[in-house]
Amino acid sequence: MTQSKCLAVMYHYVRDIRSGPEDDIRGLEVAAFERQLDGLCADLTPIDWPTLVAWRAGRATIPDASLLVTFDDGLSDHAETVWPILESRGIRGVFFVSTGVLVEGRMDTAHQIHLLLCRLGDQQFRSCVDEWLSTHIRNSQTGSAVNSVEARRVYHYESPERAQLKYLLTRVLPLEVRRRLIDELFADYVGDSQTYSSRWYMQWDQLAALQDSGHTIGGHSRRHLPYTRLSRSERADDMRQCAAVLGERLGRAPRPFSYPYGDLDANVARCCAKAGFVNGFTTHKDWIGRTDDGHRLSRVDTIHVDVFKEREFLCKEA
Repeated sequence: MTQSKCLAVMYHYVRDIRSGPEDDIRGLEVAAFERQLDGLCADLTPIDWPTLVAWRAGRATIPDASLLVTFDDGLSDHAETVWPILESRGIRGVFFVSTGVLVEGRMDTAHQIHLLLCRLGDQQFRSCVDEWLSTHIRNSQTGSAVNSVEARRVYHYESPERAQLKYLLTRVLPLEVRRRLIDELFADYVGDSQTYSSRWYMQWDQLAALQDSGHTIGGHSRRHLPYTRLSRSERADDMRQCAAVLGERLGRAPRPFSYPYGDLDANVARCCAKAGFVNGFTTHKDWIGRTDDGHRLSRVDTIHVDVFKEREFLCKEA
């Protein structure tokens, strides 16, 4: 008998390239998203998250090769572009939301970085970062602390220069220094964080409407920080606050969680469970099996999914 399994696919930006330099975000264009989605559905059967949970608990069956589509960061793209496409195909997705941007009404640092890269380009952005650090941080030598090999491993889809810059900002700089740096550069070169936030993310009414139409709203942290760079108490507090806000605004229902940056260890997974999230999704590229650790579920990024699917299905046919 064939063992059933599910492929969870992860998306972020889904939008067409626009005319403004700040909108030239590296994401998946709409037509490419539709082609990939249709290609996936040709070989896999879409299911929703409650069905995945019921199957893993032994209360339901799923097709031998199933598909779960997930979307991180709560971007406005997901309501304006993705939702109608899913509705037209009768697919129900999972939308993971960082609650801090909604509660505080300001841009997430990761998205500020994306916009700064679009506005300034790699070289000018790096020059601005180095100048700010030399001015504000005494004896700053953070640039030399970047492990170029590790940067390329983490950001393998970027140029070497951009990979090192993103690694510096995400993995090397102290988080409070990074926040101050990016806030100041964003104000100087892009604009007002609150103004951008209001159009960059889905708002509560859109999230409620998505949920009412059968989609799942999950947690993606409060502050969208790499958890392994936080203390154990900070990790736990961040997840609890995320769960509490989602419960207050959208109702206290079972929900999944997506780890920011796919960053976790054994303690992070335990914190996820203690915060009340039923599942935790990683960025580990594999199928989901019925008996897999519920707080370490695999997902395949849109960047890798076509190669992953081709390898999996061609190997079977060979």
